[in-house]
Amino acid sequence: MVNGKRYGWEDVTIALPHGILIDVAGIDYEDEKEVKEIYGKGSMPNGYGSGNYKASGKLTILREEFEQLLRDARAAGAKTLYGIPPFEITVSYSNEDQPVITDILHQCKFKKTGRSSKQGDEKAEVELEFLILGGIEWNGTPGDTNI
Repeated sequence: MVNGKRYGWEDVTIALPHGILIDVAGIDYEDEKEVKEIYGKGSMPNGYGSGNYKASGKLTILREEFEQLLRDARAAGAKTLYGIPPFEITVSYSNEDQPVITDILHQCKFKKTGRSSKQGDEKAEVELEFLILGGIEWNGTPGDTNI
């Protein structure tokens, strides 16, 4: 039985402070919370402790979009992408059969830029890795309630 259209890449909209990304090939983001077993008597854990929260991501864009990001950074007074103050990335999933889902990546900071080109490539892509210093808001739910 078909229960309607599911979210796909064509349903994703990614917005940075300068606007909606057009020449984007992918986005990955994740968060994690350290959880460790606590041992006492015996060989089985008798509790757990929690540690730090961490979130990060990667954006894959075409070279043309990368050049636009550089122009926007320079216009804002930054010499490089690494000089941009922390910013939000909004990722929305929307189609005609499903409710809109919006994840907000708070206080992002670029940390690594990578490029590669090889024979046979039809496009030039740039990978931008970033930290998510303010956590991920998963459709209204914070990744860590201590943030």
